[in-house]
Amino acid sequence: MDREGPACPLRPPYARIFVALFGGLTRILNMIKKIAIAAAIAAVAVSFAPTASFAKMHKMKPCTMGTMASGKANSMGWSPVMMCGMDGKMYPTLMMCYGASSLCPPSM
Repeated sequence: MDREGPACPLRPPYARIFVALFGGLTRILNMIKKIAIAAAIAAVAVSFAPTASFAKMHKMKPCTMGTMASGKANSMGWSPVMMCGMDGKMYPTLMMCYGASSLCPPSM
């Protein structure tokens, strides 16, 4: 039965006002609930973002593309080789180099 249908003799005259008031109220409450959930999700996302002071403290010097460097040698004298990418960051390669030889790129 629609809300706008003919008046039912058993329904009191203020029932239509009551349904209109609380029907709109539930829509408003649902909208407020959705806004609160979206705000909570945004707050959680912002809490995981690093701060500016953390970024300044852990900033690496940019390198020129193609530059290679060797890392810290392990107990057997082998060190991993890293290469500078297009974005100025160092990325590990699959190569290893023996630290005692003079063929390794300079260390970082």
